[in-house]
Amino acid sequence: MLILRAHFHYLQKAGACINEPVNSYYNFFHFPTPIEMEIDGKRIRTKPNACIFSKPKAPRGFYFTEDTTMNWIHAYPTIAPLLERYEIPLNTVFYPQHTGFIADLFRKMKMELLQQGPNYEDIMDSYATEFLVCLSRSIHGGAIPESNSADAVKLYRLRFQVLGNAEKKWTVEEMAQMVSLSPSRFYVVYKEQFGCSPMQDVVNAKMDLAKTILLLESKPTLSEVAERLGYKSTQHFISQFKSHTGTTPGAYRRKNR
Repeated sequence: MLILRAHFHYLQKAGACINEPVNSYYNFFHFPTPIEMEIDGKRIRTKPNACIFSKPKAPRGFYFTEDTTMNWIHAYPTIAPLLERYEIPLNTVFYPQHTGFIADLFRKMKMELLQQGPNYEDIMDSYATEFLVCLSRSIHGGAIPESNSADAVKLYRLRFQVLGNAEKKWTVEEMAQMVSLSPSRFYVVYKEQFGCSPMQDVVNAKMDLAKTILLLESKPTLSEVAERLGYKSTQHFISQFKSHTGTTPGAYRRKNR
């Protein structure tokens, strides 16, 4: 199998740092908003949507100057031939033209790693290959247009608040106001940036949190989960969960715990 761990929309608060001991894995990180990064003893400030794929045992330091999210994976050394095949740069910061696919694929990876259903290793490897192909296309297709950077940062800052408060009842109007856009314009640019509509993103965040609660916490009732996620009725939560996953929350928990 190629991937050891995967995380998406991993929340980092201002003032946090990642300065871990080096490990024996390939490590990929995507930072939607600017951070300070130490590479080869030099400290730099990145632009939005900075990425880095580091070799095993490569030292690194990441320093967060504002609240943000990040996406990352740890990959086994067996991924090395694919990195070479798809011409993925290593130990250097790069800026893909598009990044919306990253969190989506990492979400799928994380769910597979949590559930570990039959032949999940094969699905994980297919996701890893899809990620590298998309990344390669995005890298070699050109850099991020500078004119879009300010708008992208605003959207990622908003997304940090939304994903970090998935239990809140968000509306398109409220989110649009937070980034000083009309609701119609906000809908368009959000979907262009992240590959899904704002409310679809909110529902995805609620469902991801619901899955985590159902799998990892000590058997909360469905009404407790629904209330925690901001649903006015348990039935609405069950209906939306089934529509999203194809199964009820109770069946999902019984199958995967």
